Amino acid sequence: MGATRLDLLVAVEKANSDHGYELRWEQTSEGGTRVPWVRGRIVPLTSRSEGARRSYSGRRLKAACWHAYRDVLAALFEQRPRATVRTALATYHGREGFERHYPATAYVNVGSAMRLVHMPALCDH
Repeated sequence: MGATRLDLLVAVEKANSDHGYELRWEQTSEGGTRVPWVRGRIVPLTSRSEGARRSYSGRRLKAACWHAYRDVLAALFEQRPRATVRTALATYHGREGFERHYPATAYVNVGSAMRLVHMPALCDH
């Protein structure tokens, strides 16, 4: 089951209002008639916005932090409990799959072999 652009917009707004983030949905494509799908990114308004993260070197990025992604996806799965979401780190089949697999993404090394860094450590809040 897919999610629509509106589903993502609502999920981002819910995460913003519930957690004080300054995020937006940046869509790159969409399609599907029987099963809708969208492709894009969750991004903060600026690299200093609430919900932004840093690179492993400490540089500010215009990228959403691990916690912000978690909160947006949780809001999405509240609306569409059977949706499938594919990210760079994992594929979540429904709310149950998300709740089971998302915590493990916290332990993926996004630094270097010499300097291990995990996603939650890069959040600015």
